[in-house]
Amino acid sequence: MNNLYFKNIPVDMSEAQVKELFEPFGTIKSLVIFKNDIGQYGFVCYEDKDGKDKMYGPQCVTKAIEQLMNREMTPGPNGLKLYVRHALNKSQREQEKLMDTIRYKSSKKRVNLYVKNFPNNWTTVELTHEFE
Repeated sequence: MNNLYFKNIPVDMSEAQVKELFEPFGTIKSLVIFKNDIGQYGFVCYEDKDGKDKMYGPQCVTKAIEQLMNREMTPGPNGLKLYVRHALNKSQREQEKLMDTIRYKSSKKRVNLYVKNFPNNWTTVELTHEFE
């Protein structure tokens, strides 16, 4: 896989600056950037050449993920942190979403408790104390 997905690039970063961010990891074959309300996202495709002194596609993606994941893009407590990962095709994304949904639903099983027949004059404090 030569393709990398990224998000949380500040809106004021130019395409050249984004390219500069990903270039140290290999030769970029293509770069596509999209914008939304909170920033920019897109895809990088690295060349797939197995040179002696240069990394090739899959190695570039792995190295970029290791080096760039969670890099602070805008300072502050609510700042953007760069998110990078292998790009997935539509069926892979749908499969991953399904697995996440199943994991989430499984984690929420047996979490809710329905309680009835307690005295009407009990307060929240008394209920909390009873179930702590």
